[in-house]
Amino acid sequence: MMSITGTTETAPLRVGFPVCDTVGGLAAALNIAAALAGRSATGQGVFLDVSMLEAAVSAMGWAVSNYLVSGTAPEPMGDQNATAAPSGTFDTADGPLNIAANRQQQFETLCELVDRHELITDPRFADREARKRHRGELNQELDTALRRRPAQEWERILAAAGVPAARVATVPQAVELEQLSHRGFFTDLPFPGHPARTLRVTGNGVLHNGEPLPPTAPPPLLGQHNGEREALVTGWSTPSEEVVT
Repeated sequence: MMSITGTTETAPLRVGFPVCDTVGGLAAALNIAAALAGRSATGQGVFLDVSMLEAAVSAMGWAVSNYLVSGTAPEPMGDQNATAAPSGTFDTADGPLNIAANRQQQFETLCELVDRHELITDPRFADREARKRHRGELNQELDTALRRRPAQEWERILAAAGVPAARVATVPQAVELEQLSHRGFFTDLPFPGHPARTLRVTGNGVLHNGEPLPPTAPPPLLGQHNGEREALVTGWSTPSEEVVT
């Protein structure tokens, strides 16, 4: 992952969050759900062995599969999408904007909306492969046009016309997005050990019958549940068993 993160000058770069741990946890959760469904059908349980390495390599998708199929090794592309152009991060009047005009119609719509109609008939940008070969020149033309308006305005204009586009938000900006509030993604809980304070926590991104499943209690303090655990272990043991605490 690090080898293809960054540019040819800066790679390898560490990803900005523990992606392998996250993907490994998701793989474990999905396979637990599958095992439970299988047990319901067959009555048999399974032993799960989850490899964080394998889950992470699997999550890399085309970066690995392209090499396995064609022998083409991926290269770091910075903020660009190697599979299409224009597809990546572009400049606006007030910050970066990600655009994914991967289809021909999306490219033509983008050119119309940024008032650069001549790019549609330019031989350098005539089709997907030509645009990939002349990515740098195309990006310069689009950056110049996009700098005329702020990112949020372009996001609204392009998305409404069917061209995928979104501002590059910081974490403080992202947590204030209206969509997250609308879906009830965050929950306010009493701060552990300080009931007068509030602890804001994330959800899991899934609605069940249209409703989120928020956590109902704050995370425990260190050792808070030790007594409950010991009572549970004692309840499970028989008089002849040694209880390890």
